[in-house]
Amino acid sequence: MTLKTLGITALLGLASFALLGKFEQSMVYPLDPAEVSPADAGVPQMQAVRFASGGETLVLWVAKPGDGKPVILYFHGNAGNLANRAPRFAEFRKRGYGVVAMAYRGSSGSSGRPSQKAILKDAINVYKALPDLAGDAPVILYGESLGTGVAVLTADSPELKGTPPAAIVLESPYTSLTEVTRHVYPVLTPLLFIMKNKWPSIRHIGNLDIPLLVLHGTDDPLIPIEMGREMFDASPATDKTFFAVQGAGHNDVWQTDAKVALYAFLNRF
Repeated sequence: MTLKTLGITALLGLASFALLGKFEQSMVYPLDPAEVSPADAGVPQMQAVRFASGGETLVLWVAKPGDGKPVILYFHGNAGNLANRAPRFAEFRKRGYGVVAMAYRGSSGSSGRPSQKAILKDAINVYKALPDLAGDAPVILYGESLGTGVAVLTADSPELKGTPPAAIVLESPYTSLTEVTRHVYPVLTPLLFIMKNKWPSIRHIGNLDIPLLVLHGTDDPLIPIEMGREMFDASPATDKTFFAVQGAGHNDVWQTDAKVALYAFLNRF
């Protein structure tokens, strides 16, 4: 191979890396930066709180739990903003659960640029601040889609080993974002090793011996239900439930039967 050919090959490689980096950011974090107040979104029982983390200001939607109820630390999916989850938060509040919903950097009025490292650090900081934000109550981590990785890696953080959550709920969980990318964009398989936002949930779920509920749609085209089952099987918890939502895709898991299972689980804490 000539030096000229080597140079062209190197340039093409660098161009591929750059293009994948931009594609990865837009694919993993297509977040809506628009800030909507809880009241305007239909959840007047919650308050927007500014929270400092890592030099940025995060927007949290916060509501304290009723007597004897847990607080749900909610990590949303990678599209839209907190306002898109308002109906869920409203249902939680009707049942007396506390809610602390963290808007990722670049979403819902939070400053900064999202990344795995930054989001995980923010999540740990918010978790540590829960007693001040929502009082002393059992903590249940709830991860939705992208947020399942946030929930799992947060729960397995060495910084939180002395204060583990009471339980964890994973809605449409994945083994890792590299595997999701391989499933959705198989043409990118040769370049997956350079992904920065891998969210390797499968490496961490095996360390979490806490009650677990997995909700997954049987017809999910984005994150196959087999990934959810793999995560479930990898959990060492003896107290765990897998609920397959029949006919559900990726964005319609919250069907009547799934909510019955969810609230039965949450009411235990």
